[in-house]
Amino acid sequence: MNQDSVEAIKALAAEVGYSACGVTSAEPFRRYSQALDERCSAFPEAAALYARMRGRSDPQQRAPWARSLIVCLRRYGKYDLPADIGQHIGRNYLCDRRCDGCPDHDLPKRFKEGLIRLGLRVRRGGVPDRLAGARAGVTRFGRNGFAYSEHGSWINIETWLADADLPADTPSTTCPCPEGCSACMDACPTRAIVSPYVMRMDRCIAFLTYGAEEPVSEELADCMGKWVYGCDICQQVCPLNKGKWEALEPMPWLDHAVPLLTLAALAEMPQRVYEEVVHPLFWYIPKDRIDRWHTNARRALLNSGSGG
Repeated sequence: MNQDSVEAIKALAAEVGYSACGVTSAEPFRRYSQALDERCSAFPEAAALYARMRGRSDPQQRAPWARSLIVCLRRYGKYDLPADIGQHIGRNYLCDRRCDGCPDHDLPKRFKEGLIRLGLRVRRGGVPDRLAGARAGVTRFGRNGFAYSEHGSWINIETWLADADLPADTPSTTCPCPEGCSACMDACPTRAIVSPYVMRMDRCIAFLTYGAEEPVSEELADCMGKWVYGCDICQQVCPLNKGKWEALEPMPWLDHAVPLLTLAALAEMPQRVYEEVVHPLFWYIPKDRIDRWHTNARRALLNSGSGG
């Protein structure tokens, strides 16, 4: 396939609602494998967390027929967030397009259908998204490890392996961060960003709220502030994100749940309410793990001075 095919793919991406689209090869991400080895060596207590990510390094192990990788960006920094929950639940999760009511819900489905109409065999996901974005030239790496576009880091990266040899876009190789800036490292309460581009997963507040074994150590719990699910601190303080969030669109799919997503409500939330209201928004957390919400919310209340 030629450059006209790439232009047709990019036009399709814009038509369905993606903010950017790039193309690269499906060759292995060798730097990703090397970085995982480095993390396992540097942080042996977290080695198991990094080891389980190794399968993403070689796209052709997942899809032997893959020749190219198509990378799209979805901008979520466009929603009018409820002010009373946006400081203890990560914005990415509040704006999750996987929620049925989100206007972006069917972006991947419509894009995949379009790619098939263009004659491509495709398979979604399974690669290191942030590296894929840089290799396809649609994002650049910030020192906090997040991918940045013209919309800052308030983006999701979605990828498709394709069976055609598509002309590749020019990769991004430069850092977008201001020279000497260390705002993200200085602001991280748990010191999870140990050096530029190096994040220690087992100290990241976002991971501690949903992925770490419980109980979280007292030392870390005291540093987690009011975060109940996710964390946005390193993105909030980043100068590259200044003015990038625009409250352009409402979030009606959240309206009914907002009163139940406060710290006080989450701390004492009954199982029935969880299953009927909260779980459909965060369905990837098992229904039998309401205790995680309770624990996180009670810790957040204590850290905010509102607990018992």
